Amino acid sequence: MATKIYGIGFPAILDGLGPDRVMAEAAGMGAREFIACSIIYRGYRLVMPRSPRQIYQLETGVTFYPADESIYRGSRIQPVSTRDFSGRDLFMESARAAERNGITLSAWVSCFANGRVAELYPDTAVQNLYGARDRLFLCFNNPDTIQYCLNMVKDLTCHYPLSSIMLDKIPQSMLEQEAFAGRIDPLLRLAGSICFCEHCHAQAREDGIDLAHVQELLLALAEASRKIPQYVRESMRDDLRGDIEIPGLLLEEPELYAVLQWRIRCVVHFLEQAKALVASPQSGCKLSAALVPPVKIGHDASVPRAWLGAQSYRAFSTVLDTIHSVIHWSPDVVEYDTRRARDWINTGNPNCELCVHVAAYGSHRPDEMELLARAAVGQGADSLAFFCHDLLDERMLDTLKRVTI
Repeated sequence: MATKIYGIGFPAILDGLGPDRVMAEAAGMGAREFIACSIIYRGYRLVMPRSPRQIYQLETGVTFYPADESIYRGSRIQPVSTRDFSGRDLFMESARAAERNGITLSAWVSCFANGRVAELYPDTAVQNLYGARDRLFLCFNNPDTIQYCLNMVKDLTCHYPLSSIMLDKIPQSMLEQEAFAGRIDPLLRLAGSICFCEHCHAQAREDGIDLAHVQELLLALAEASRKIPQYVRESMRDDLRGDIEIPGLLLEEPELYAVLQWRIRCVVHFLEQAKALVASPQSGCKLSAALVPPVKIGHDASVPRAWLGAQSYRAFSTVLDTIHSVIHWSPDVVEYDTRRARDWINTGNPNCELCVHVAAYGSHRPDEMELLARAAVGQGADSLAFFCHDLLDERMLDTLKRVTI
């Protein structure tokens, strides 16, 4: 395959099949790098068709490598390392196996979403307009959270010969589309997705943003939303999805637009700090990030939108070496969103690599893989990743070895 390919997977498959076999398989698919998950925000349950440990649930918010406690010394948030895998350092084993197979190892790091940290350090979590704390998403202006994320980057780059760090959940903090009672309308979703903790207020004041006034505006908006019965929302659920109503609101309330732009600038500042840790001539390590699609919703539980999650392809491309656009949808969606992603990146930094992640699991069939690959590359993707190695069966693995782009 001429197009650059990334392998990607969780540590469960590295443990189950062994790093040498996984890296050999990835190389056989044409991969030049393998992205290994170093920490995940939520305990997904995996059913792995080729692993001896077929059913396995990932641990929430723990490092899948032995964290170096000295790096976190003096920091409030302390890491917890996995006790699975019999004490093995799968990252070091994988780095050596990758080298033996002519490829390199990269690390996937979940940043501003961590259920364990949100539980143990609740004041680091996003605080909504009513003062309630989130149970998953962490504030990207909280100095303890920022330091913890940077410590993980430093820990990994200091101890492993990595070709890149792929940051995830930066920050993507937002309400879901659905509450227990049903559909959340778009205006309430926006109002409930912005953090109003003391650190956000302090940073906003420093940056000339009147976040206190915006909080008052959104409280009034949220209170007005209560006057609409839930059964009315349910009757209009197909109309009340996505971004409908938001353009009109931003036209009426330009201060909200300013806050959305400000949030992106805050994230860019974090990326700049991470880049300073990674980008040394000695390491050769690059910085990348996984983003939700620019148009279609993301595939995970919060049904994320890039704009609401403070993700900007254009702004981030000025800092990152690679943007990983995670488009786990049909070939048509992959084609449409890849085009939009490519165009936004080109307006920021056309030299930023665009890697499109397509789904090789669930309802996606082996005979779709070439269509997905061609849809992405045809609209400007520089590279591809087939998600993910843990979930590949033998037929899918054999198909991916024969995809020609």
